[in-house]
Amino acid sequence: FSEPEKELPSRRVFTANTGVKLEVRNLSYQYDPFSQPIFTNLNITVAPGESVALIGPSGVGKTTLLKVMCGLLSPDSGEILADNLEIQKIGLNNYRLGIACVLQEDRLFSGSLIDNISGFDDNPDLEFVMECAKHCNIHDEIMKMAMGYETIVGELGLGISGGQKQRILIARALYRKPSILFMDEATSHLDLRNESVINQSISALSITRIIVAHRPSTIASADRVIDLSQSKSMATA
Repeated sequence: FSEPEKELPSRRVFTANTGVKLEVRNLSYQYDPFSQPIFTNLNITVAPGESVALIGPSGVGKTTLLKVMCGLLSPDSGEILADNLEIQKIGLNNYRLGIACVLQEDRLFSGSLIDNISGFDDNPDLEFVMECAKHCNIHDEIMKMAMGYETIVGELGLGISGGQKQRILIARALYRKPSILFMDEATSHLDLRNESVINQSISALSITRIIVAHRPSTIASADRVIDLSQSKSMATA
């Protein structure tokens, strides 16, 4: 009998904190064989460092498309390409090392704020943890807490407001030094000032961003807006 193939270790394929081109090519997706397709032959190209807001009424498939682009859902047909490479050929584990997602269902875990921002890194870079927190305008509030970055939070974010939780989750995403940042209603609990500060700070990083949003201020922060109710079955430049 031949020996089983050894699984190669995951490796980063994109340069950290450098936006890459993202392309949706002829994408079709439906939840099951008995439901209507969510998308049919959808085409979208996002330039390196560009921010694109996906909009449309509830149920149009914004979150579904974002999850397909993240590699969390597999399309029925079509391809997702990053930096002109098909993500399945890159390897999903390799692809995910170069992206970060802030999804609606994301939560904090039992542990310190250092743990949560660093993704429970065995050897967290405290200086970079603080830098990410500053990008998300949460550093000063953390420093006012009795235990600072050693403050313990619960799985439901006990003792943390909704706005603070969202900023910590975004900081956690930035700690990954992503080339592509996916955000699904990630700033819905923030006031306009905090949202503006974060948008400006992340824009300066030149990360490619895909944003699902309803708030006019969030949509206005994007370089380009794609209305999925108008483009579910057509090419979108």
